[in-house]
Amino acid sequence: SVRAALESARKIVAQCIGAGTGEIFFTSGGTESNNMAIKCAVRDLGVQRIISSPTEHHCGTHAIETVEKVNGVEVVWLPVNALGRIDYQDLENALANSGGKKTLVSLMHANNEIGTMIDLAKVTALCHQYGAYFHTDSVQTVGHFPINVQETPVNFLSGAAHKFHGPKGVGFIYI
Repeated sequence: SVRAALESARKIVAQCIGAGTGEIFFTSGGTESNNMAIKCAVRDLGVQRIISSPTEHHCGTHAIETVEKVNGVEVVWLPVNALGRIDYQDLENALANSGGKKTLVSLMHANNEIGTMIDLAKVTALCHQYGAYFHTDSVQTVGHFPINVQETPVNFLSGAAHKFHGPKGVGFIYI
């Protein structure tokens, strides 16, 4: 049955990233997953501040710019160096200076154009230390790099099936 096939796919995705099946939600792709993480964190979790990078995928930057304009969310764009990498001290400083606002950090695991990667464990630890939520767009890395949400407990993780030999028009979000 279709339901059995869907649940089988959910189980495979969950096992791939060390998640429970109830934490995996299918979407139409990475864009919908990223939008859901960013916009729903504002709407449902009361996020008032987002820390991100100007080199994020445009679907992420557009979602962030939208909640800035529509919801009045404060946005902190971390500078990147000549290789497109953020400075973790800049991230920590931005987290430390939240002014008590609920904060979401949204950073790509690997950039789709220049290939730079963040240290997921380091960013996760900083977010936990400062009580911030963490969303990572892992569209480029799921199925290619080991990701275990038990070892690196991100709050939201986006993926797209076509990047790991699945069909186009299918994505997922781990929540």
